[in-house]
Amino acid sequence: MRLEKYIATSGIGSRRAVKKSIRAGLVTVNGETILVPGHPIDVGTDTVVFDGKLVEPLTEHLYLMVNKPSGYVTTRRDERGRSTVMSLVADLPDSIYPVGRLDLETEGLLLFTNDGDFAYRLLHPSYEVEKTYLVWVKGIPNDTAVQRLRQGVTIPSGKTAPAKVKRLKTSRGEASTQFEVVIHEGKKRQVRLMFKAVGHRVIRLKRTRIGNLCLGGLPQGQYRFLTASEITALMEL
Repeated sequence: MRLEKYIATSGIGSRRAVKKSIRAGLVTVNGETILVPGHPIDVGTDTVVFDGKLVEPLTEHLYLMVNKPSGYVTTRRDERGRSTVMSLVADLPDSIYPVGRLDLETEGLLLFTNDGDFAYRLLHPSYEVEKTYLVWVKGIPNDTAVQRLRQGVTIPSGKTAPAKVKRLKTSRGEASTQFEVVIHEGKKRQVRLMFKAVGHRVIRLKRTRIGNLCLGGLPQGQYRFLTASEITALMEL
């Protein structure tokens, strides 16, 4: 088995994060530091250590969703002392980690797991898993601006892929507009930067769906475990 897959499936982190850790020299196999992802190991005989801790296969995988409130960073720990999403699942095993990110101010659906294959399937760009957001913006974007968003706009990390953009509600008194936006990429602060590119500031952002999994009525700050059918459906996207 590839080294990064073994570590990821043990619940240490996503395969992408594990690859970075390998390149950073945090992984040894039988006492030898490995710096290149893809190194083959024998699960039955090799001893793998990650950041000083023995890596052992998990006996149980966990899958859950959290309704993330604004004001939490999506990291396991924060050097600036800010609240992290891990505090929302503090009563669960510390092997779980968030699948992807929602920025500090963004609310809504955030998945957690200790299954590296599950996380890889949802995060890797080749699978183009759709994410749906409710977006409230300052001002009233005209039809030209909306069409630009649908076709793709240039943000600091490059041009975005075409998006599904639906105008839901306009408040002329407050000079704000609500949209539903569906994207399949995961560029940093992508939705906010998309609207900034067409001249409108996002004032609230909430993710409501990943693939066919909907946030539903889950209370803010709470979590629930995914059903077997939900897990299967996400893995088949």
